[in-house]
Amino acid sequence: MQQTPERERHPSQGIVPTLGVGLLALLTLLFLIDDALPYFDVSEISYGRFWDRSGWLLIHVIGGALALLVGPFQFWSGLRQRHLRLHQWTGRLYASGVALGSATAFQLAFHTENWTFGVVLFIGGVFWLTATGKALLAALRRHIDLHREWMIRSYIFTFSFVSFRLLLEIPWIENLGTDAEVSTTIGWLCWVVPWMGYELKKAVPSST
Repeated sequence: MQQTPERERHPSQGIVPTLGVGLLALLTLLFLIDDALPYFDVSEISYGRFWDRSGWLLIHVIGGALALLVGPFQFWSGLRQRHLRLHQWTGRLYASGVALGSATAFQLAFHTENWTFGVVLFIGGVFWLTATGKALLAALRRHIDLHREWMIRSYIFTFSFVSFRLLLEIPWIENLGTDAEVSTTIGWLCWVVPWMGYELKKAVPSST
């Protein structure tokens, strides 16, 4: 029987994902240096108006930073295939970071100056923790495809730390409304839009 020749892989199929991951890594690194690291200087000067919530905010930043750093290793198929134990431990670290980040988000949500942003924090924390919990449960049940899907959803929330800061850096954003209006709107957009984009992508049948 004549074998069907394998379809040649277009070079862009490997380059585009690599560039995408590289861009995400660069943005994450810049976020950690510019926005996360200053919070490790626990002083009233560094925290400003958040000084009365400095302890909770520091734990929130630590949890989010940990999840940001180890999360990408969960999507590295080579690590999972060759070093399953390491993959599992990075998963535990990721879940620990999310647990810290979401738990403190709940506390901060009730002690924010802007109650509308508090709603964003609380609901985001619920979804973040739920997605991560479902990913963990799927992994324990050996439902690998389902585990990966929920990990993607979870990391969308994790990366919202970076997205939020990036959007705030756009010069004309601050002219769209008050600080409360802008921060609340961005707070929703930085995770709702990518989540919906992912769900729409899943719903569209693949042409391959």
